[in-house]
Amino acid sequence: MALTSILKNELSQNKWLTMEQYMELALYHPEYGYYMNPLNKIGKKGDFYTSSSVSDIFGGVWADVFVQTILEHRLDPIIVEFGGGNGQFAKHVISAWEEKKEKLPLTYVVVEKSPYHRKLLQDELNGTAVMILPSMEELKKTFPSFKGIIFANEVLDAFPVRLFQKRAKSWFEKVVMEGRDGEKQNLSFGYIPIQEENTAQMLENHFSDRKEHFDLEISFQLKDWLKALYHWTKEGSVYFFVDYGYKGDQWKMESLREGSIRGYYRHQMKYNPLIYSGEMDITYHVDWDQIESEAKKSEVDTIRFETQGEFLLQNGLLSYLSNTEKSDPFSKEHKRNRAVRSFLLDSTLANGFQVIQQKKRSV
Repeated sequence: MALTSILKNELSQNKWLTMEQYMELALYHPEYGYYMNPLNKIGKKGDFYTSSSVSDIFGGVWADVFVQTILEHRLDPIIVEFGGGNGQFAKHVISAWEEKKEKLPLTYVVVEKSPYHRKLLQDELNGTAVMILPSMEELKKTFPSFKGIIFANEVLDAFPVRLFQKRAKSWFEKVVMEGRDGEKQNLSFGYIPIQEENTAQMLENHFSDRKEHFDLEISFQLKDWLKALYHWTKEGSVYFFVDYGYKGDQWKMESLREGSIRGYYRHQMKYNPLIYSGEMDITYHVDWDQIESEAKKSEVDTIRFETQGEFLLQNGLLSYLSNTEKSDPFSKEHKRNRAVRSFLLDSTLANGFQVIQQKKRSV
């Protein structure tokens, strides 16, 4: 593949790439990156499912949350969704909003970097008033003053990360290299010592309570994105991030010795993220402690953190259950009942994902 040639050329010039550099090419190369190319990613014919692809009730519950949040915090009725995927979530939210005849004049914006996914969004949301933008820069130009809701579902885990490890009080970076002689794979991991004292000190500050010989993940791109987002939004704005992640001592589990970074290819988890370059999603568990730490620097408070199952249950999920005598298992009522059970009982949907709600402090 063309991306393989690009990676080989990069490695021939630089000997190694940081994982961040590799992910930037594998996921975001303008032509061959996974998120940028015209391949199905979501659903049966893709590589993974999202909560919004399970049922429209996911968007329905969130529509109620958005209305309540706007009224409770006196926000402008503007919702910005980052990484809109195929547009199903936005469509379900708007449908629920209109079905309940909400009087708030909703402005819904989707920010999507991928041209391919912007086309999917346009097709799915045709006939709606949803605004589709390609970047945060365009978002800021369009809304120089913003006091509304930010929503991002499975977006934080898509930012490229760098990998580090501490051994005998010295820091090393885990990097991508060409496959060693005798290995079948084209790429492999290696470790290089950290020479810069300021980088080592930064790692000490971030990972002071982590175990040695554990691969540790940090996304500087994500931290910069959060900083920019928090800075742009006005006081009182509310942020909802939905993703899978860990906090505190959870990161010390032996299963995370090699970190949480993984690949998803045709609904199968791949523990080696260096295979199927450009054809496979690469993801990792979000470090919620890092998210909260970055928020505090920008005077943003975490006001809620819980599993997705708990969040949906507390916000009206059970209201979608129907007492039905219909025998057709494919009826709308039966499908919704199964979806409700999935969101409560499926270990991934209920407990694997977490919801964090934050608010920018008012002076």
